[in-house]
Amino acid sequence: MRTAEEREERQRELRERNQEEWTPAFLRLEDCAGWMNVSKATARRIFRFEPGVEVWHTPGSKRPIIRVPREVFERVLKRSANPWRNQR
Repeated sequence: MRTAEEREERQRELRERNQEEWTPAFLRLEDCAGWMNVSKATARRIFRFEPGVEVWHTPGSKRPIIRVPREVFERVLKRSANPWRNQR
């Protein structure tokens, strides 16, 4: 049986060895805004109607909670980095 310290050490080793395992599936809107270097309001407008984004409405709140899947974030980031390729 492992002690708590041994378990924590094992988890730390796994995180260091394979960082992809420990990345969250959904990103917060604040994180997306920071990585894109835009305000939270702009990020909200960008991701609000993207397919695959989860929008949660809470009672009594003005703004919904928006969670962005990593795949959607990468798709939007790629699209915004190459705007001339996405013109129709």
